[in-house]
Amino acid sequence: MTNRYTLSATPLTASNAQLRWNIDTTSNQEPLTLTHGRVEVRGWLLADGERSPRLAIKNDYATYSYPFNVKRPDVIAAVLQEPADNHSRLNCGFSINVPFSSQITLGLESDGLITWLTELNFSPA
Repeated sequence: MTNRYTLSATPLTASNAQLRWNIDTTSNQEPLTLTHGRVEVRGWLLADGERSPRLAIKNDYATYSYPFNVKRPDVIAAVLQEPADNHSRLNCGFSINVPFSSQITLGLESDGLITWLTELNFSPA
């Protein structure tokens, strides 16, 4: 069984020169479809001065920590305005399949501390 949801995002902190991100998972064009109780969250995050940042995701069940797992040359070129070839921050994207809940919070995890960035709210379509 699949369910369809629309998504709205609420920023919890402002994007700035040291911390920039975007959530690509969006349902402005089409409602999201859940399969087997999971939802895919996609986007990118750039944090200046962080040695090994991770993505933190909190839902109704738990808080999860994921490494960045998608190369985003488009982000390096557009946001940093630098050549993407072999850039040290090329792997700044994520595509994570997580257990669904009506509210999912995303953050930056670094040195054991989490800075919550945005809240995703899912409503039945």
